[in-house]
Amino acid sequence: MNKRKTIYRGFNKRRKKKTLRLILIMIPVISIGTFGAIKLKNSDIVKIMDEKIASLKSINIKEDKFKGFEDFGIKEVSEENNKEEVEKKVVKEASEKVEGDVKVAIADSWSLYTIQVASIDNENEMNKIEAKLNENNLPFSVIEVDGTKKVQTYSSFSKDSLKNNIDSVKKVFDDAFISELEVPVLSMKYTSKYSYLGELSNFLNELVSNFKLESEFWDKSNENIDVKEYKKILTDRKNIVANMKKEADKIDYKPADLFKENLIKYIDGLDEKINISVESIEKGEYSMAKSLYLSSMQGYFTFITSISKA
Repeated sequence: MNKRKTIYRGFNKRRKKKTLRLILIMIPVISIGTFGAIKLKNSDIVKIMDEKIASLKSINIKEDKFKGFEDFGIKEVSEENNKEEVEKKVVKEASEKVEGDVKVAIADSWSLYTIQVASIDNENEMNKIEAKLNENNLPFSVIEVDGTKKVQTYSSFSKDSLKNNIDSVKKVFDDAFISELEVPVLSMKYTSKYSYLGELSNFLNELVSNFKLESEFWDKSNENIDVKEYKKILTDRKNIVANMKKEADKIDYKPADLFKENLIKYIDGLDEKINISVESIEKGEYSMAKSLYLSSMQGYFTFITSISKA
């Protein structure tokens, strides 16, 4: 019993010595470790490592939040595609600039009233009608519309004015009636380079205004003809024709070749009719002057419709 206590007592004594020895060893180790950790924390190596880690974290955050072109609905454009788009834009802007420069020349529409005595396509019958008109000293002119020749006498911009003549014509041609010759509007697009087309349309409108003055002259005149007034109207018309001729010669626009050809043909014939009309009025041949006046307006109708149908 005493021996057993002695063994346990020895054993406990040795265990206490080992524990004390372990504690004494751990104290300096822990102290050294703590001191080293503090030094390491304050060293440049740790700072560099921290910066690298922070940088990596920053990059990862940005990549997580970044959206590609597709996410924003934007397509990536290559340098070649971008150049093509720029060229298209330049062409479009140039086209819009040209379009903005386009103007429209307009020759106004108008109506002429005449007394029609016949509509035929037989040459022999035509000769008989012309002889009858000359025999009765009636002014007349023939116009072809849709392949049919229409024989017309007297003319005016006022339908009521022709009522004073219809009765006398019916005594010779009982089926005569008042007809309307409708001249369509003529419009032409042009740019500033072809501004003469705009000038020509203005002169065509001036010509029609001049025709109206002659219409008023004949409407009010019976036996007392004011030759001076009549000549003034024709002189003004001759000046208009000269200006039209000058502008027509400038036409160098391929699509306007037909317009140029038909216009020059018309104004050359009109100029000749003016000269004959002056001679006729001086001789007192009023019927001839009225015939040439009607023919001049019929020629205008033929010219405009030839362009409109082209």
